[in-house]
Amino acid sequence: MKQQFRSLSLLLFLIFIIIIPSGCLQEYGDLRITNVDVMAVPQDDVNKLTVTTYIQNNLNTDSGVLSVKVKVRDPSTNLIVVEKDSDIGYIKSGSSSSNTMSLVVSGTGDFQIEVNLFEKGTILDQYLYPVTVKAQQSPDAPANIKLTDMNLVIKQFVNDASKAVVDISPGIYNQGGDSRPLVMEVTARVNPYTVYTESDELGIIKGSSSVRGNVRFIIPKKRDYTFTVRIMEGGRTVVSGNVDYVIGLNDIKKNTLMTYPFVEEGVPVVEAEEESKEEPGFQAVFALIGILLVYNIIHRSKGKR
Repeated sequence: MKQQFRSLSLLLFLIFIIIIPSGCLQEYGDLRITNVDVMAVPQDDVNKLTVTTYIQNNLNTDSGVLSVKVKVRDPSTNLIVVEKDSDIGYIKSGSSSSNTMSLVVSGTGDFQIEVNLFEKGTILDQYLYPVTVKAQQSPDAPANIKLTDMNLVIKQFVNDASKAVVDISPGIYNQGGDSRPLVMEVTARVNPYTVYTESDELGIIKGSSSVRGNVRFIIPKKRDYTFTVRIMEGGRTVVSGNVDYVIGLNDIKKNTLMTYPFVEEGVPVVEAEEESKEEPGFQAVFALIGILLVYNIIHRSKGKR
């Protein structure tokens, strides 16, 4: 009897050791870089790179103190051209944040932007972003309009707090020559049948410069929205993109700036390496079954003796 008790205790200990690293007792969620946006602006004999990093905390707890390090590499030699780091504090559970820093590189050509996310000195995530730095465009060159990010602020609640006054400010960057007058159209969509649209006249955007459009919505507060932005030049859409998040206004505090990256339509999304599709704990289940089978066989063998 004592021998069986010892064997069972050993079995339970092995199960406990296997389950912990497999993920059964680990916390769901993660803390990661969701997107990186790079804007290159020629300045005299150098180029200014503005790197914006978007970070999401999907953990059930607030993060520790976070920092971001950006390295610019020459892909032909893999040498670091310039690097810079910045402290960003902590991110509350279920919240997102962004960090922007500027670096200067000389010359034009291809560069690899490497962004590393740290928590208390320990690296959590890495994001690689290839970028091509071009020479200063002449004003006569065609405009090349890009969407950078979207700022959202709830200014106030109206109609007995059933509706929210929401300011939307998309960032627009022209990396080509001077544009013609531009018009921005922002759509907030609940479903295919409930759509709100506002527009803003941006005017001419000079080459290698950026602006922020601004529109205001008064929309139901207790709804979830997706946002799409179109930039039109002479009645023709030159770029459009959407925010790759479903935004619940009820989850956002008043006068809190929220920043979301854009996914431009027609631009393929660069995905990180595919992670294991096995749910946490499946390896432990299979290991547990194997141990139980071995234990059962041993127990039966002893019973026959």
